[in-house]
Amino acid sequence: MSEKTEKNTASAKLNGFLEKNRKPVIISFIVVLVLVLGFIATAFVISNSNTKSLAAVEGYYYAMMDSSTALDDAEISKRATECVENLAPYTKKGGIAGVRANMLSAELSYLLKDYEDAITYYDAAIAKGKKSYTAPVCLFNKASCYEELGKLADAAESYRAAAEFEDFGMASHAYFSLGRVLEAQGDYAGAVEAYKALNDKSSDDDWSHLAKTRIIDLQSQGKVE
Repeated sequence: MSEKTEKNTASAKLNGFLEKNRKPVIISFIVVLVLVLGFIATAFVISNSNTKSLAAVEGYYYAMMDSSTALDDAEISKRATECVENLAPYTKKGGIAGVRANMLSAELSYLLKDYEDAITYYDAAIAKGKKSYTAPVCLFNKASCYEELGKLADAAESYRAAAEFEDFGMASHAYFSLGRVLEAQGDYAGAVEAYKALNDKSSDDDWSHLAKTRIIDLQSQGKVE
């Protein structure tokens, strides 16, 4: 996460804690919020009831963030646990409120190292917004949860699904992560295939440059032709 991004978040302290307790591939709350706002504009006609539910969900989130700069890690963990508990009724709702509640619960569960719970919340968010902007975000982040659990085959499947999702802004990162996970499994040919798919999709960004170096390295080691 860049310094500029950290300054733009509601609490540098909380984001610092998030950074220490999650893999860099987990998308920050601020990015998720931007995507959710796009989701609101394109995927749902929000009813008054749903609007109130969404306001309640955001209220719990901002209460957790409020004056968090002075808190230590244990206190922030306590707030995160309480926030997940408060969000529980809203995770069962449909529409954007349900999606947002599940995504926040997933992020907080990841922070608390409850990776199985995080996966469950991401799955719920995907089910409630299958065609939305948020779906590939959830797939991408779910893959990181699987990595933490050592379930690399499941992680690869989720990264692939995120990468292949139409108009996903982080498809390059997802393809690279897919290649990285396949390498970890010893599937070097599959990794090269993922890296080449990345280069075919976007040949001039940082992830494609990294993918090219990985292909060269695998070839130099004789792991692929």
